[in-house]
This record gives sequence, structure tokens and C-alpha cells, in this order.
Amino acid sequence: METNPDVTCIGEILVDFVSTKKGVALSDSPAFMKFPGGAPANLAVGLVRLGVPTAFIGRVGDDSFGKYLCNELRNIGVQSGGIVFDKLHKTRLAFVSLSPGGERFFEFWEMQPADSQLRFSDVHIPTLRESKIIHVSSFLLLTEPARSSLVQIISEFQDGDVLISFDPNIRLNLWKTEARAKQLMMKVIRFTHILRLNHQEASFLTGLDDIEEAAVRLLQAGPQIVVITRGEDGCYFRTKHVSGYAEGFSVDVVDTTGCGDGFLAGLLHGLLESDLKIEELSKDDLYEICRYANAVGALVATRSGAITALPDKKTVDEFITNR
Repeated sequence: METNPDVTCIGEILVDFVSTKKGVALSDSPAFMKFPGGAPANLAVGLVRLGVPTAFIGRVGDDSFGKYLCNELRNIGVQSGGIVFDKLHKTRLAFVSLSPGGERFFEFWEMQPADSQLRFSDVHIPTLRESKIIHVSSFLLLTEPARSSLVQIISEFQDGDVLISFDPNIRLNLWKTEARAKQLMMKVIRFTHILRLNHQEASFLTGLDDIEEAAVRLLQAGPQIVVITRGEDGCYFRTKHVSGYAEGFSVDVVDTTGCGDGFLAGLLHGLLESDLKIEELSKDDLYEICRYANAVGALVATRSGAITALPDKKTVDEFITNR
């Protein structure tokens, strides 16, 4: 019997077709390997592997890829009863090329994939209130009806009893204009309690290159905590009371797909495990939480794929101990 999830992730789950050859364009790739992916789905799996009961809500096509993805989540232990099979729209597909250093370049298939059709009626608000954290995906902002559904969902949780987590995960090639992307991202950030993003995304949203100044600007928009990741250089965290850096880990990079999602899984795991309110966390508390999150993100980079690369708690603990 499924227990009430500590975290519910809402958004897209998709199939990543990753080039089998690094350093070539998608047009020159000889073949592709199939992996389950999608930022909120990656996060859900990452949390389950760290021992956090987690549910996923979203739409997939009533097609072979949608069934494959649902089975993958179920087999891993993610509560997938909230997945809706859409008979009119296909599952989202992504084709991924890799640079020699493991950096990713995406091209997305399907103009109106099933995940973009999320309805407010697809979620049951009283059940969502049983979670401690609700994570929402920026892909829901791309088109209607998912855009309005997302805003309606998060507006239900502004009393702070359930925390809203958000990762902009900006893919500008999916947006009509940069201005529209920024406008809608900032609208969601105003409803957000936990904000994770990378340095480039923070600069894009604030117009500020300095990581500390960007964090201050974003914190003023509404979140209780802002964490800006910097790859192997670690991350910068800031709340209303404390701020600081947590150093990262140097690893042999195979594929950076899902590193940010792994980091966020580690971050949310740490926040939940602390059993303190965000404003009660000290600088030392947040350093340890972010150091752990950095380790999760680093481990993801050492393997291909995202969901397939997410580590369990034992692996993370051993990695940190050995370092």
C-alpha cells in the first residue's frame, strides 16, 4: 500500500534519445540510446532512491512510449497513480547530442505533447496537501492549458504549509521569445518557496552576472531559499538570514544530463531530513545539505542518462566518505 508522499512532482516525463557518439551533431549521430527522462520525473526518481516517498503527476500519450515511462517509474518505486494517459496527444521525445565533455544539446519532438495538456482537474488538491513539498516544472509554462493549470495549482498553496519547489530548467529554443520566458518564470518564482537554478539561468532572469547579487534579487521576488549551482565548483545558497558556498566534487564526466535534477533531489532530501523550517536553518546546516546535494549531482555526471544515473543513498554516503 502506498504511503502519503513527502514530495509530489508535477510536469513532464519524456524519452531521451541520447546519441551513442559524442562530439557530433544530431544529424551526424550514428545511433541513439533510449532513456526515461524529464526534469520532474528525474527528480521523483532521485528522491525515491534517496529514501523519500515521492509521487509523480503528469500526462503522457496513450502510446508505447507513455506506457514504457509509466512502467519505469512504477518499477523504481515512484507513486504513479497521478499519470493520465492522453489519447489525443503523443508522449514528448527529446533527442540529445553530447559534446566531448558530456555537455548536452537538445532537440524536442512533438509540437503539442501530452504533458502540455495538463488540466487542473488532473490533480486532487486535498491529496496534494498531504505532501510536504510540491515540485513544479517550467515546461508546464510553455503552452496552454498546462500554463494556467500550473498557476492555479501553486496558488492553492500560498499559506506555506506545503512548500513549492521550482527549477526554471530554461530551454530557450522552446520559447517564442526570451522576454516571454522571463516573464512567466518570474511569475512562478513569486509563488515559490524553494528555488534551484544554475548560474546562467540566474543571470538570464535577473540580468546580473554576479552570483550573489543575482541570488539577492531572486530572493526578493518571493522564495525562502535560493540555491544557484555552478557545476563542479559547487553552489551558492541564500536565505533571508544566511548565505554561503558549498564546494563541489571533481569527477570524470560521462554525461551531464540530469545533474541539476540530482542536485535538487539531494537538496530536498536534506531539507526534509533536517526537520527544520527553512528560516531556522543555520549556515552550517545549509552547507552540509548543499554539500550532499553537490555529491548527488556529481555522481549523476559519471554515468549515461538521467534516471539511470541517479544514485541511491548508500552510494552517495560512500562517495562523500571516500572524498
